Amino acid sequence: MTTKANNQRCAVCGGELQATTITHEEKRDSHIYLFQNVPAKVCTACGEIWIDEEVMQQIDKLIEYGVPIRKVETPVYDFPVL
Repeated sequence: MTTKANNQRCAVCGGELQATTITHEEKRDSHIYLFQNVPAKVCTACGEIWIDEEVMQQIDKLIEYGVPIRKVETPVYDFPVL
């Protein structure tokens, strides 16, 4: 679902922000947390993603106290030095 974000503009490029939901990845120490259906604003020009502070606080609480709906295995690669 995407809708206009009350005529808000991107702080990076000045483009229009659209309200939508995204999949968000949050890394804490050696742990990676994946969140689906996160409310966010995405710039239609440059693709920059903006997540409100209240949403980030809710993510913090989910990391601390929430129960994941499932767990996934993530492959890890070591990029070779060229």
